[in-house]
Amino acid sequence: MRWLALLFLFLSAWAQSGPPPDLSPEVFAIARELRCPVCQGESAAESNAGVAVEMRRIIAEMLQQGKTEAEIKAFFVDRYGDWILYEPPRRGATLWVWVLPLVGLFLLGLGLFAYFRPKRSLPPELLEEAERRLKEPPA
Repeated sequence: MRWLALLFLFLSAWAQSGPPPDLSPEVFAIARELRCPVCQGESAAESNAGVAVEMRRIIAEMLQQGKTEAEIKAFFVDRYGDWILYEPPRRGATLWVWVLPLVGLFLLGLGLFAYFRPKRSLPPELLEEAERRLKEPPA
């Protein structure tokens, strides 16, 4: 029964991936790359908050004025900062957000390699010498 509920949730989320009927695909695509300033984890395209509705209206007006997607995003970045972008630029402090997971994965891989690599044994000559010394009585 749980799998049926999960399937229903997945299908309903998949069906909502396109723009609503009252929103043009261009506005939806740009708004989907911007965060809603008042909602947690929702884009401006998905949110029903007043701010998100206003953002979509501004995007539509700017598109009618002939502005490009980059110009529209720059307008919102000037207003809200880099935080407004769902994919922040890879520079400054946000560079660490992109780099640290890669560094962590590298260190994890290095640690796993060191842990699981075969241990090297001593050459037979040294083993024989060590056994001989252990068998000899102390002087």
